[in-house]
Amino acid sequence: MQENTNKSIAVNSLILYIRLAIISVSGLLYTRFSLQALGISDYGLYSVIACIITFISIINTIMVTTSNRFIAIAIGKNDQEEVCRQFNVNLVIHVLIALLTIAVALPLGHWYIVHHVTYDGDMHTVHTVFNVSIIAAAMSFIGVPYNGLLIARERFFVFCLTDVAMSLFKLFFTYLLIDHFEHKLIIYTCVMAFMTAFPTVVFFAYCRRQFAAITRFVFVRQWRKYYDVLNFSIGIGIGAIATIGKAQGGALIINMFFSTTMNAGLAVANSVSSILQNFANNAQKPISPQIVKNYAAGNLDRCTSLVCLASKATYLSMFFVSIPFILAPEVIFGLWLKEVPPYAITFTHLLIVDILIFSINAGVNDFVFATGKIKLYQIIVNTLLVSSIVVGYLAMRRGMPPEYLFYVYIAFSFMVFLVRPFIIVRITKFDVWALVRCSYVPVLLITLLFLPTLYLKQIIGQMLSVVVAYAYFVILLYTIGLRKNERHYVNSLVRNKLLRKH
Repeated sequence: MQENTNKSIAVNSLILYIRLAIISVSGLLYTRFSLQALGISDYGLYSVIACIITFISIINTIMVTTSNRFIAIAIGKNDQEEVCRQFNVNLVIHVLIALLTIAVALPLGHWYIVHHVTYDGDMHTVHTVFNVSIIAAAMSFIGVPYNGLLIARERFFVFCLTDVAMSLFKLFFTYLLIDHFEHKLIIYTCVMAFMTAFPTVVFFAYCRRQFAAITRFVFVRQWRKYYDVLNFSIGIGIGAIATIGKAQGGALIINMFFSTTMNAGLAVANSVSSILQNFANNAQKPISPQIVKNYAAGNLDRCTSLVCLASKATYLSMFFVSIPFILAPEVIFGLWLKEVPPYAITFTHLLIVDILIFSINAGVNDFVFATGKIKLYQIIVNTLLVSSIVVGYLAMRRGMPPEYLFYVYIAFSFMVFLVRPFIIVRITKFDVWALVRCSYVPVLLITLLFLPTLYLKQIIGQMLSVVVAYAYFVILLYTIGLRKNERHYVNSLVRNKLLRKH
């Protein structure tokens, strides 16, 4: 079983990284073209509206993890009928969430726009952008159980192919928008809304064809199953509120105390950090369903090994792709953007540090969620995250510069990193020392040894310092990041490749 699952992880990782390479390049160009087409003010406005929608759709965000967990657990138990029941329970819940979101979003969103959004243009445009975006978001909610089924079945190529197609279309459209069309913001919003809702159609069609026995509609009358899903989602909800509040609250707080111009800088920084984090999460994504399935099958040793692997791989992947933005941001932003918004580089640096700290425990969440014992873990961890929003807001209210908001976020993320091992020992049978030994120690050693390279750009210039830093990082990764058996595997792979050529 282990050999097969390792091969599955490797194949799915390759698919995800091919997808990411295309999406990352498209995403960087898309941000530049969007900024050129809309201008700093309208681009900042759209980022604020996106934050509002994210807050309103928080219930659906809670259910994403819940759906994936219950479907994967049923698959791990090898019970086809139970998988069908769990899928339909989650589908019914998500249809209700979509309807509830529209009912709640319209009055709440318009109230926020009237009282808190700062915009120099026509406020009717703001309301139109919001209405179109929220309807598309509600439609996308219905696709969540189908997406959860694809992840649990490890059919990553389906949503990878969909993401690539949507990304390339988005890139083409934003480039076209620069020199064509009037009412650019409205047209931009409508196209973005279409691309938000379209994946649901693709996932529905594929799952109905490939998993007909699972996705056939059956109204489940076992109310306990709905209760179990909703009860589990309450614990997840604490985390979703905290995570979304931290990620999106920054933009709303910046808008309250500064302007949409400053929001444009943060939107650019969020675009960069999102691409980098997606790259890092690709290391974790193929491992996550394996953690849940192995826990359901009672294979705890394999679970521990996978959690350690996910945590280490996510952090080191994030570090690897962040190096150019750490050492040569002025060069990259100058080539990338025609006009660099205020604070874009500063926000990018601070977001990278915050995400790096948070990613060290990437595999722990999957293990805790697989156990179902999430209440204590979620309360403690996410109380700290919510506290970071409150403290950050108070700092801005006292007149602090905008970067201080993210200093606060970083401080609280470090607190979360420190308390997580103690919490997991209290609620689960998990070998924390294996996590410390196999994940924490190597990544912290690599980070400390890498720090002197930050001064290279003052000696040899920015671009050359990036090349030297990458070579040094690969050496650190090979000697410290890989365990003995992993180094042996890499050596064998390289040796076999060389022998084939001769």
